[in-house]
Amino acid sequence: MSIRKLAAMTALALGLGTAGPAHAWMQYCNATSVTIWTTYEWYAPSCKAEDGSEWRKKGWWSLNPGECKIVYGASLPGRYSYYYAEGGGKVWAGQYSTCTPSTAFDWCDNTCSTNSRQLGYRELDTGSASNYTLTFNP
Repeated sequence: MSIRKLAAMTALALGLGTAGPAHAWMQYCNATSVTIWTTYEWYAPSCKAEDGSEWRKKGWWSLNPGECKIVYGASLPGRYSYYYAEGGGKVWAGQYSTCTPSTAFDWCDNTCSTNSRQLGYRELDTGSASNYTLTFNP
């Protein structure tokens, strides 16, 4: 068996060079020394029928120091999204205010409840990326 054929068979066995569906995702990584809690908001036209907005928000993901988690999979929902994070006295916030509950949630943007608070989310521009990792630094 030739070296070229052996290399091709090895690559195929390892799943390299195979054409399959593309997987895109938004991943958060914690580069701090404390546990942080994160949220994510993305463009979701399906929410328009539910509460009149075209955005969906979800949280809270717990990220231990050095840990990464995919918070949105399948395909990035568009160029712009929003996030908020807090932990260990540090806050990653921005100017885009939205009602956010204190417990785990998966809501359209205009949804609110009595156990919620207004938090300012930061805008994130992922450009034309199909995968994106947002790293929370100290």
